[in-house]
Amino acid sequence: MGLHDYNQWPESLPELKNTILAYNDILTHISLKLLRSLALGLGLPENSFDIIYGNTPNEHIKLIKCPRCDIRKEAQGVGVHKDSGLLTLILQDENKGLQVEVYDNEWVDVLPINDTFLVNLRELLELATNGYLRATVHKVLPTEGQNERLSIAYFLGASLDSAVPVFDLPKELTLDSSYIEIDPNNTLLRDVGLNYMKGRLRSHPHVAKKFYGKWSNFI
Repeated sequence: MGLHDYNQWPESLPELKNTILAYNDILTHISLKLLRSLALGLGLPENSFDIIYGNTPNEHIKLIKCPRCDIRKEAQGVGVHKDSGLLTLILQDENKGLQVEVYDNEWVDVLPINDTFLVNLRELLELATNGYLRATVHKVLPTEGQNERLSIAYFLGASLDSAVPVFDLPKELTLDSSYIEIDPNNTLLRDVGLNYMKGRLRSHPHVAKKFYGKWSNFI
């Protein structure tokens, strides 16, 4: 299963390529600035996380259309998962569907707010901060009984061959009883490319089983 390839731009929308590439550059700048602000807030050097994504950030954008369905249980939506990588920025329309898990098996709707981005923390950021920053567990429900849902998701990830360091945080941040220390032998710290693939398969299980059957044990 390939994770990198050339973009396929639709001939019917010639203006789309330049628009999306410009949008991607803007969100990359915003994401790197946010990532460096998070590092400073954690008492780390500003460029601490730069080593994870390398000289060329591994970023991509998804233009997502969730069609309306008549029976929710027969539709796929997006399965429960954490994004693999560092940060996700999502621009939503007015239709709900995205949910996040705030406690075990307790889900809340993430209602769209005009002129804002939703920011998800991703799994490698959780690992790099030794569990202090929690990756956002989320899913997207099928849009039963409402209009189709449109969203644009930007993903800032790591280099596929990178190794993720685990940073020592100031003691005052790790005294809370909810703090979880990361196992330094966790394979997620090393097998970045493989874990990206697993995350995509789990996000869209119906597609994975149909087209990538040999990988279905990762779902």
